[in-house]
Amino acid sequence: MSIAANLAAIRAELPSHATLVAVSKTRPAEAVREALSAGQVHFGENYAQELRDKAEQLGQGPIWHFIGSLQRNKVKYVVGRATLVHDVDSLALAEEIGKRSGDRVTGILVGVNMGEAQKSGVAPAAVLDLCKAVVGLPGVALRGLMTIPPATDDPEDAAPYFAELAELAARGRAAGLPLHELSMGMSHDWRVAVRHGATWVRVGTAIFGERAARVPVS
Repeated sequence: MSIAANLAAIRAELPSHATLVAVSKTRPAEAVREALSAGQVHFGENYAQELRDKAEQLGQGPIWHFIGSLQRNKVKYVVGRATLVHDVDSLALAEEIGKRSGDRVTGILVGVNMGEAQKSGVAPAAVLDLCKAVVGLPGVALRGLMTIPPATDDPEDAAPYFAELAELAARGRAAGLPLHELSMGMSHDWRVAVRHGATWVRVGTAIFGERAARVPVS
């Protein structure tokens, strides 16, 4: 199926409370243009320099999300290009994003480590403390939480992790934190994620097909 057909099939099932982020990491700019022409607006990148380069090539059309683990020395490539950073896992990273944002405001989600699926992320017990620390920082706007559950053959096995993230966000909102957005669900399990309140689903393979090997970018 074409990129346009794949997008149409996902949109036909996606509920109104969730927005699709097309994960375009390692994909050529031409694939992003094809998705843009099919009406896709939000795109996610995992590598800071790749986001920088695609943003320069593609101009104002895409709305970019940074969805990978972000090193502080690469924040300069992301701020001003990504509207939302999905995996902020430390106060120091949030402060660097805020410092680089200047007069802008960069949206951030705190990444929650649910197990071996993520090398980054905060332990669930520490999430709300980090949220309280970042919520007042200049240059950043806390929007919610993000997670990647452990990989399983059955998408339904991810349900407890999505439920846990939703519960963490609910507890945070009860404490006055602006945790209204949940980034969870990928190609194999996004349908399960939206049942548990996902507002952003990050889908790559189901849109673009299997990925080619990544070529390093300097």
